[in-house]
Amino acid sequence: MTGGVAAAILSADGSFSLRWDTRGAPLEWGGVYSQGVRLCGPWSIAVGSPGEVVPLGPETFRSLRHWRWGVESTHAVAGLSAVDEVLSLPNVPGVARRLTVRSTDGTAPVVRVEAELPLSLAPVLIEGVSPHDYDLTTRGTRLQATAHGSAFALESDPLPTQMAVDGTNWIGGRRSGATKSIRIAYDVPLPPNGPGVLVWTLWGGLEATVEGAPDAGRQILERQAQWQPEAERPWQQWASRVPRLETPDDPGLAQGFGLATGALRALYADPEPGMTGLVAGYPWYSALWFRDIAWMLPAVLWMGDVDRVVATLATAFRFQAPNDLSLLGGTTGELPMQLSAGPIFLYGTSDTTLYYPGIVRRLVRHTGDAERVRPYRAALADVLAWGVDKVDPGTGLFTNGGEVAAMKTASGEVGRVHYGIDAFDTTIWDSADRRNHAVDLQALWWECLDALADLEELSGGHGGRDLRARAAAGRSTFLERYRWVEERYLYDSLRRDGTPRANLRPNALRAVELGLVEGAAARAVCDRAAEDDLTTPWGLRTLSARDSAYDPLAYHEGQVWSIATAWAAAAAFRIGHAEAGVRYLDVLAGHLRTEHGYANECYRGDRPEPFDSCFLLGFSVAPFLTSVFEGLWGLTPMLHQGTVRCQPNFPASWHSASLRGIRLGPGSLDLGWVPGVVTGQWTGPGSLTLEGEHGSVQLAPGVPTALVVSRVTPPS
Repeated sequence: MTGGVAAAILSADGSFSLRWDTRGAPLEWGGVYSQGVRLCGPWSIAVGSPGEVVPLGPETFRSLRHWRWGVESTHAVAGLSAVDEVLSLPNVPGVARRLTVRSTDGTAPVVRVEAELPLSLAPVLIEGVSPHDYDLTTRGTRLQATAHGSAFALESDPLPTQMAVDGTNWIGGRRSGATKSIRIAYDVPLPPNGPGVLVWTLWGGLEATVEGAPDAGRQILERQAQWQPEAERPWQQWASRVPRLETPDDPGLAQGFGLATGALRALYADPEPGMTGLVAGYPWYSALWFRDIAWMLPAVLWMGDVDRVVATLATAFRFQAPNDLSLLGGTTGELPMQLSAGPIFLYGTSDTTLYYPGIVRRLVRHTGDAERVRPYRAALADVLAWGVDKVDPGTGLFTNGGEVAAMKTASGEVGRVHYGIDAFDTTIWDSADRRNHAVDLQALWWECLDALADLEELSGGHGGRDLRARAAAGRSTFLERYRWVEERYLYDSLRRDGTPRANLRPNALRAVELGLVEGAAARAVCDRAAEDDLTTPWGLRTLSARDSAYDPLAYHEGQVWSIATAWAAAAAFRIGHAEAGVRYLDVLAGHLRTEHGYANECYRGDRPEPFDSCFLLGFSVAPFLTSVFEGLWGLTPMLHQGTVRCQPNFPASWHSASLRGIRLGPGSLDLGWVPGVVTGQWTGPGSLTLEGEHGSVQLAPGVPTALVVSRVTPPS
């Protein structure tokens, strides 16, 4: 359950617990997360008489209600019933919790409640690492824990009856040293004809956040009557505006679409003022990862959330490297990979920076406002300089590598720094070898240049011709260099001497998706990727099962990635293979339905079982959504030209589909399809041109208008 600033991870019995495979071993991830910090581990509650309490959990559990913003579980203990509510409040870096206890036999005038709070206070950028020593302080009604610049505050009503630290009674005040958990007891009176209620607020993240708001906890408790509506309101507002898909011939696809929109919204995060984006995923990627965000922002635009895209771009460019930052894996002009409140940030990816000119271009196309380019001109010029500097003068190809070596050298000069990452000497976040000339990086560099050329012309600059010449030069030799004749595919990468790395990965599909490979060559790549060594019934492996390095449990060497499946869908739609594209989308929609609105990062390569995987990851849901708009419906907004292109790709067996509430520029577009015809209705100022492969129509506001999109005659 998530709010705008904080999240909590709980189990289906309402307890704060999640044992999850992490790097080959199960770790406990239950707890509260805020400002990129895991505030606590499993926050447990036990209820009963002053002499005997029973933990609320599987043995007491009776029922559960779950929303994206909250959880309510009911429990039965001898002579008592308990309702445990946990809510994540917007604009509050924490959660509110309310326990309502009733006597079922009328014999309990007082109920004892004991809460245990395992300490964590670890930045989630550092997987599985927590402090040992904490400073504990009681100040008035507040209990505060602090470690290494992170902190939480806990307040309750009524106040505690008793506290213990690691089993030793503590009367409050100040305590420093090694600590594992705090246990707090409460004696809650039960009125004769009503319930006893105990409420908490647990909040924090950065120590400065807690220290700067001494009365925040009490204020939250005083508003408990508003908790539920405050938690629910942003989600209801979201649901009222989100586009709606109907696919009567494939209802599971539409259901998956609806679940994916909620999953994407669950990742929205504003960890501190001036820092906006989406967390990469849960449980262990709950920080801002700007490569993952680049994969998510197109879907955010399709949801119509322009303000979030603009604020996220401001955050990304705010931390663009002003010069070489070897200790952080960054070079001049590079955009950050990881960012958390504080701020804590690191660079060191092969591709993150390449996406952002395309995101800015999308922003202009979705809003119709060419003036939106101007704030980014200087930053985009730095992106171009960064990219040009990475082009090998001998091969003319975009290259990568050396970041880890530079980090080791830099850290050696300032002391012993161990990053805990065993990686190729390329970038610290690319576990697969993307050194030298990786095929996907060439495709992204071409897209980057193409976007920069468009943006230069939109802003009135004079560098567009040179940028298009650079892009054309790369395009003209791409297929010749990367064509893998024997496999009817593309080589994964080229070494500096021109020799290929003969690994078959889904990365090559990006070249088809972006249009860098077309025609028969593109069809051959898609057909080869569809063979069972790469494509499984549950998605695409990261490496062909025929490769000698294949390992079904290895992250980059054989596991199935949801995002790779989305790449396959996008590539199939690009070449007009509607049936194949929908099959891939159906795989992703099936995951969303089976996993109740979540979609795992990856699955084993030999069977459909999540492994070493976040249970919710942005790049597992957002590219699926984007492929529905841009692949299935074939939509390309060009609002700065007053046009939306629509070239749908529906299977021949389908009879109808609709997509309503697409927010574009100043208005909203509804689309309905039957074979051969799309009917559009525009609600906005002025008219909008709906352009298809065989012509275009003008959509006057409020007037449904038909566009012929294929030569197929609709059935009578």
